[in-house]
Amino acid sequence: MNVTTLVATLYCHEARGGARHAVALGGTLRDPVRAPHDVLVSEVSATGFRIPATVALAPGDSITLGLAGIGARAARIVREDAGGQYGCAFVSPLDDAELAALLAPPADPVVRWPIPAPPPAETSIGDGVQGTRALLLTIAACLAGWIATIWAAFRLF
Repeated sequence: MNVTTLVATLYCHEARGGARHAVALGGTLRDPVRAPHDVLVSEVSATGFRIPATVALAPGDSITLGLAGIGARAARIVREDAGGQYGCAFVSPLDDAELAALLAPPADPVVRWPIPAPPPAETSIGDGVQGTRALLLTIAACLAGWIATIWAAFRLF
């Protein structure tokens, strides 16, 4: 009697490690040779993300993804879909705070429009009679300096 044993592992194509969220997050992908590439993350979960296949990568490649709010995270390419998308898995899953930071709406801009006008500048000379006196004293001091310089020059020659 001939008995054959077959051992198989079944994989569900849609098995995910966490709930996926549709996003549009700009990031920097570093390929296996550490070259930077701008990417747009279209889906993210605590365990992975999806990006368009704009860079030549293969399942199993180790990459790094840099995103605002969580920094650079090590990941690997898990699959390439027929639609030109890579499915990627984080080496270490995101914690709740990191995932919340990615899903949070953008913060208020630092610069507000319209920009408020600066307060009016104060005059350095002053106003009214005191300003006129200060101006005349400044002119007199300059003239006295020039007169003294010219007088000294004629005395030397």
